[in-house]
Amino acid sequence: MKQQHAFYIILIGQLVSVVGSGMTRFGLSVWVFEETGSATAFTTLIFFAVVPLALGALIAGPLVDRWNRRWVMIGGNVIASLSTLVVIGLFYGGVLEPWHLYITLSINGLANAFIIPAFEASVPLLVDKDDLGRASGLTQLVSALDPIVSPALAGVLVTSFGLGAVFIADVATFSVGVISLLIVSIPQPQPNQEERMSFLDDLRYGMRYIWQRPPFVILISLLSLFMFFQGIAYALTGPLVLSFAGAQALGWSYMGVGLGALVGGGLLGVWGGPKRRMDGIIVGLFTVGVGCFVISLRPNALLIALGLLIFGLGFIFMIGLNRVIYQVKAAPEVLGRIFSLRVMLGVSMQSVGILVAGPLVVRVFQPLMSGESAFAGQLEQIFGIGEGRGAALMYLILAAVSWLIGCLALLPKVRKLEDDLPDYVNTD
Repeated sequence: MKQQHAFYIILIGQLVSVVGSGMTRFGLSVWVFEETGSATAFTTLIFFAVVPLALGALIAGPLVDRWNRRWVMIGGNVIASLSTLVVIGLFYGGVLEPWHLYITLSINGLANAFIIPAFEASVPLLVDKDDLGRASGLTQLVSALDPIVSPALAGVLVTSFGLGAVFIADVATFSVGVISLLIVSIPQPQPNQEERMSFLDDLRYGMRYIWQRPPFVILISLLSLFMFFQGIAYALTGPLVLSFAGAQALGWSYMGVGLGALVGGGLLGVWGGPKRRMDGIIVGLFTVGVGCFVISLRPNALLIALGLLIFGLGFIFMIGLNRVIYQVKAAPEVLGRIFSLRVMLGVSMQSVGILVAGPLVVRVFQPLMSGESAFAGQLEQIFGIGEGRGAALMYLILAAVSWLIGCLALLPKVRKLEDDLPDYVNTD
């Protein structure tokens, strides 16, 4: 038995901290929209929350593998919390501006670029190999609870006590997260002597480690491609629902994703996933495709929420098993670089998908479904035509793409990639 109690302590601390941060993020996003009335200012918040995470991950990997991972997580949490404390001071001073939040979110994104790979690289040092699937499921469960619990709690606090109460709750939850890290120990892997020369040497060694193992190249390429289309799906949900319903219906739809992720993470946490993890990833791809297909069918909020639930279930199950393959197959001293690269590529591809989704809908797919084209007439009885059906058509295409990627993953070279790479064995 490894130090599994330490894993659970850290996970509980991170759950509390993540919910607190999510409450602040929700409260501030509402504040920005109320202060500016600008959808652009609102979406700019998302940009500054995501892009620094990808940029920071580029340099985080070698440093996570060099430094003590527990202190990396503590330091990242402290830096993120200090930036929030600055926002609190500006808010109570009556001088808070939206651009202050852009800087704060950028700092938080950079901090998370270190926290995420440091935690994921530490899990194999704390949890037995046979339990890594369950550990990954529980980790995904924490991520799934954030979009469900955080907005609800923040809404109650803001309505009852004002935005200041959310800030106080965030500071308290941050303290719980840091204390959980302070009271546990995390084994530190021994560095490989081939690489310990410079930062660039470390970075090159990590890249070479992946490149020399084709199964890792296939896996990271497959998931990066999927994240591009996931970004498109993420960007389309709002316009699709708001084309026929209001903000409340959109909120319920987003909750569908969270509930699906909750079910997927819980299932993985209890079961641990199939012995051949690629089989689970392939099932996840086909499940996501089913979710996209259901979303595309009709302009109905409940139907879309059901489709998003199915989407979230398949997505979380797939991402969780993807993480386990690296944790089982790769040497612990290089996992920081592997997970940093995974974060960088995944977030970058997702960001590109978000950026191209809007122009594709406006310039290509919505005109096709406007009712003035022969193409729309052929699909009218099944999918309907008019406002928002261009986004629905894109969801239909995303379903086909997800199934196509799933079929490609059924090729023996991909499906059996775990067989081509032995499990890491600690020889100490």
